[in-house]
Amino acid sequence: MTSSDTVKVIQKRSWIGVSHFFGFKPKNPVSTRGLIIYPGAFVDPRNYAPIARHFADQGYYAAVVTPPFNFDFLGVQYATYVKNHWGEDKVTEWVIGGHSLGGVVAADYVSANRAAKDRVHSLFLLAAYTSPLTNLSNLNKPVTSIYGTVDGLTSIGDIENSKKKLPAHTKFVGIDGGNHTQFYYWDSLQNNDNPAQISREQQQAIVEQEIGLLLTM
Repeated sequence: MTSSDTVKVIQKRSWIGVSHFFGFKPKNPVSTRGLIIYPGAFVDPRNYAPIARHFADQGYYAAVVTPPFNFDFLGVQYATYVKNHWGEDKVTEWVIGGHSLGGVVAADYVSANRAAKDRVHSLFLLAAYTSPLTNLSNLNKPVTSIYGTVDGLTSIGDIENSKKKLPAHTKFVGIDGGNHTQFYYWDSLQNNDNPAQISREQQQAIVEQEIGLLLTM
């Protein structure tokens, strides 16, 4: 969350002071494709900063949206603030996704903004699936669903059930020993989650690898 010689960290607010997102601007961009992350429900958005910062350090524009009260359903369209802030002259396409409820809302956003003019390149889901009213089975964009095999909140059954609402080309990535909490950075186990069988660094490395593929494909 601290600016450096290579990455500028900002908090974008509205004119009345409402926070819209944390932005990570690379000094030397390597791509016109960027990253937007929706946090899990009631999770401090800063806990996803390491993922965004990882890609900013590599030269990608990145942002973590900050929905009101950290509840994503109150900020479904917050990705638009990111897109408007940096404009099409800097980022022509966005890789958009989220964790848990944030993934549900990210899927809603992509569903509502799937036209070419809306600059959505692809969707990633972290321990997440679509809402009952959102069907992306005919989405003609890359989708990656990443889940942990010992997740106590989003089960493998939930992931299996999600397949009918996602495109047939969706890439499913199971992280052996991964849980719900280690998709973000926090010192304690999230309520009702299971202890992970791998380190957070190992789980995050897989997440970064898969999101990186979307950014470069």
